Amino acid sequence: MNLKNNPLFKKISGLALSIAVLCTSCGPAFAATGSPDTSAARSLTIHKYRMEDITKATIEGSGQQTDQGPADAIPLPGIQFKVTKMQDTDNTKVDTTWNIQTITTGADGSVTIQGNDNLPMGVYRIEEQTNPAVAEKADPCLVSVPLTNPTGDGWIYNVHVFPKNQIKPGPGIDKFVTELENKHDTADISESVKWIIETTLPDDVATCKNYTVTDTIDTRLDYVLGSVKVYRVDTSKNRVLMTPDCYTVTEPSTANSRILTVSLTDTGKKTAAKSLPNKEDISATLNIEFNTLVNKNAEGSLGKPIPNGATIHYTNNLDIIFEPQSVEEKPEVHTGGVNLLKVDSEDHTLKLQGAKFKIYRTEADAKKNINAVKDPANNAIDWEVTTDASGIAHFWGLAYGQKGQDAYYGDSTNYWIVETQAPIDNEGKPYNLLKYPEKVTVNSNSHAEANKIVVENIKHYDLPYTGGTGSLTPLYMGAALILMAAGMSILFIRSKRNTKDK
Repeated sequence: MNLKNNPLFKKISGLALSIAVLCTSCGPAFAATGSPDTSAARSLTIHKYRMEDITKATIEGSGQQTDQGPADAIPLPGIQFKVTKMQDTDNTKVDTTWNIQTITTGADGSVTIQGNDNLPMGVYRIEEQTNPAVAEKADPCLVSVPLTNPTGDGWIYNVHVFPKNQIKPGPGIDKFVTELENKHDTADISESVKWIIETTLPDDVATCKNYTVTDTIDTRLDYVLGSVKVYRVDTSKNRVLMTPDCYTVTEPSTANSRILTVSLTDTGKKTAAKSLPNKEDISATLNIEFNTLVNKNAEGSLGKPIPNGATIHYTNNLDIIFEPQSVEEKPEVHTGGVNLLKVDSEDHTLKLQGAKFKIYRTEADAKKNINAVKDPANNAIDWEVTTDASGIAHFWGLAYGQKGQDAYYGDSTNYWIVETQAPIDNEGKPYNLLKYPEKVTVNSNSHAEANKIVVENIKHYDLPYTGGTGSLTPLYMGAALILMAAGMSILFIRSKRNTKDK
């Protein structure tokens, strides 16, 4: 991602800034009518201002304190100027008898050199010193002390100049899921998801006063403790892992409203600056990575995006507090699910309780009963659900679609369910288990009641008896007949014996 600098800065030319500096360039000093009063108290005051649009500073300065300029100009503290006295006879050469001074604007954006001994009459060159927070420093200018007044008939002994600048923009921010540039992904409940916050590194990051990123974690996500990693990235996309002393982390909790806070330390600011310089239209960046788990709260928003943003808080080296910037297009993760309805194959009004199912990502795994999707509550065991009194069971929290596809328009994903325990009928006999895995499809709407998947069970088969009380009856009858026949035979034999004996 290329986070661009404000294009307005490219329109600021050295000429515009030279005009905006509002200093008066002078030829030989003291060209007014009459000689100046050498005993009058003299001073030179520099008033530094910043503006949103420097092109509005179009009025040339007169050297008077009333030259403040546009109302939207804001005092700019912390800017250094080098003041050099030039020779009276040749303004292009330095007067080496006067010590060059480097002065810094105070809280009100101004700084003054005063005292006649400290400020001899003459021409001075004012040069703004480079500051990485300033878009482009003002051009040097010459000013005479004292200075001819605007009407050309007198002198200004307390000379005021009002150089103006635009400051560089603060850092930009964006955020991705799983990998850079990706805004959409999908996950199972309890599956870890990586988030990447990307912020640009301003030129003054090494000396800035505050560089802090905050991220309010969605209630459907659980932050993974200790998962924060920070990388500095140069404009060639080289990533370097920063050591823990480069930043502080406040992990999200109920007490702090689930806010993750990552702040660069002074060491971290200097370390981050190693990825500079920025290039035209390409900025060095900071990557803050951390993980979350999709939690059970996501069951209430199946098929919908779970977005997560972030905000950058920045104060530059001039103590200018920038308006916090937030991610405009939040990345999101989503999860889906399916409802199962277990019924009697001959009577769909008969809902079957107690059927158990496991779910698999491939048909091959389902047929082999291996690699089942793991239980969200316990990743060490397979996920198994049981139909309730209404014949309903559900697998809620299944990834669907692919990386890069949003929640509503992501592709469907097929899973396979396997029945592991058949329900029991009203006679206490189990139904027949499903012979083969059954394909189910998960998408943004598959969890809806209207899209429940009806799974039929066939009742048990009445096979021929192979044992038990019922199967012994014919044997008993046969035995009785045999005994009766034997008894009759005995009686017959005895009868014939008795006849012979007579």
